[in-house]
Amino acid sequence: MAFIIVLQLLLYFSLGFMGESSENNERHGSKRLLLNDPDAINNRLNTLELSLQQQQATNLQQQARISQQEATILQLVQRNPQGHGSTFVRWGRSQCPSQTELVYSGYAAGQEYYYGTSRFGGPSNMLCLPKDPELSNRTGSSSSRLYGTEFEGNHFAPGSANEDVPCALCRSNDTSSSVMIPGRKSCYSGWKNEYFGILASGCYNCKASSYICVDMNPEFISGGERNNDNNLLYATSMKCGSLPCPPYHNDLEVYCVVCSK
Repeated sequence: MAFIIVLQLLLYFSLGFMGESSENNERHGSKRLLLNDPDAINNRLNTLELSLQQQQATNLQQQARISQQEATILQLVQRNPQGHGSTFVRWGRSQCPSQTELVYSGYAAGQEYYYGTSRFGGPSNMLCLPKDPELSNRTGSSSSRLYGTEFEGNHFAPGSANEDVPCALCRSNDTSSSVMIPGRKSCYSGWKNEYFGILASGCYNCKASSYICVDMNPEFISGGERNNDNNLLYATSMKCGSLPCPPYHNDLEVYCVVCSK
């Protein structure tokens, strides 16, 4: 119905214009187009109809492109509803697990594991220092220092004793949170396993340290086999008592797993 009204309006104005043109043509002696000529009217109607059909086809194509873009955006939102990924450190490796992004690789570091009987303070967390630092030109304080980290003993891998520890900061693009779960090597239902390994920390009579999850198949930093005894990593074991056994067991190494969702 709307299409017919549009055609009628266009025809009305077209005929009016044709009438004015006819009068002008008569004054100038040119040939006049008969307003009641059915062929002329049909030709104009066909031209207008074709133009409207082309415009309608263009609109449909644009709507199809917009629908495709909306579908793509919806897929991205469904895959990653928060619009960002989660990050975690993979200790003991310089590369990230598959389907994750390597932010940077570097060296595990912390404070010196032991410094006399009266100095047990200082930070306890481990850091992953990048391989390409941007260095200042000022001298820092000797009261807070970073040391490279060594594996203490061969619990992590054959020949791991005194080897220096690499690390990698990883980003999981399709998740919004990451967590390290001690005591397991697999994730709970609905979570993605990024990597699993052995729970590690400093020794009980050393300075305080954090627990980290060292990859089950660790790498070593090239040329780092010298025994510097700076920041040290020990494989963590279980001790029954307040810790119920079962389900735990005395003196066994503790698994760990990094999971994302």
